[in-house]
Amino acid sequence: MPDIGFLELLLVGIVAFLVLGPDRMPELFAQIGRVVRKGRGWIADVRRQIDEETAPLKNSLHDVEDSVGGIDDYNKEIMKKLGQTLEMDSESTPETNKKQDDQ
Repeated sequence: MPDIGFLELLLVGIVAFLVLGPDRMPELFAQIGRVVRKGRGWIADVRRQIDEETAPLKNSLHDVEDSVGGIDDYNKEIMKKLGQTLEMDSESTPETNKKQDDQ
């Protein structure tokens, strides 16, 4: 979005006043207002349609997240029954595990 300050708007207003004259200025501002209103309505409609289309995907994603959480709990229970622990470190990668085994 372009960064338009007060002075730039004032300059555009002065130029428009000089070009169009005081009689046609209200008409111009009314047309600009209508265009802006239509644009905002169009953007709101597009957002609503996108939300409606992606709602089933979001619900499916939450279902998958819930089932993955259940699998993690199940795996932890099995590991506990077997007397093993499953450590998930960010530093514990196959390369670091191999280096530790070599030492």
